[in-house]
Amino acid sequence: MNISTNRFFKIALDRAARLAGKPGRIISLLAQLSLKISQTSKESLNMRVLREHFFVIGRMIKAHISGTYKMKSMRVFIMLLAAIIYFINPIDLIPDFVFGIGLADDLAVLTWVYKVAYDEVTLFRNWEDSQINSVTLS
Repeated sequence: MNISTNRFFKIALDRAARLAGKPGRIISLLAQLSLKISQTSKESLNMRVLREHFFVIGRMIKAHISGTYKMKSMRVFIMLLAAIIYFINPIDLIPDFVFGIGLADDLAVLTWVYKVAYDEVTLFRNWEDSQINSVTLS
């Protein structure tokens, strides 16, 4: 799948750009993400990977909008929001209700965005680990 030609992801990017300065709406989006994650099957390896990536992204966005962590790239921030919007929207390139493959496009989009955001995610995870270690050492 070519993400750059996926019109549903382009729509999600447009929505994400409009949400970027609205912390309350982003928190609502993260709540929807949490609900959708809890409703996905936990059995397949792909779903475990999807869930783990979205948990990290959710924590990173929440830390960013709360001001406890500052992302280096606003472009990455918007792409992460777009990946969440794409995931929670049941109607996209392959609708989620299509048995067996409905989340395949969601996984492809998330994998692509996660690769683009990898450096930012790594910085966040290092920061997150340092926060946990500083609390543990206190």
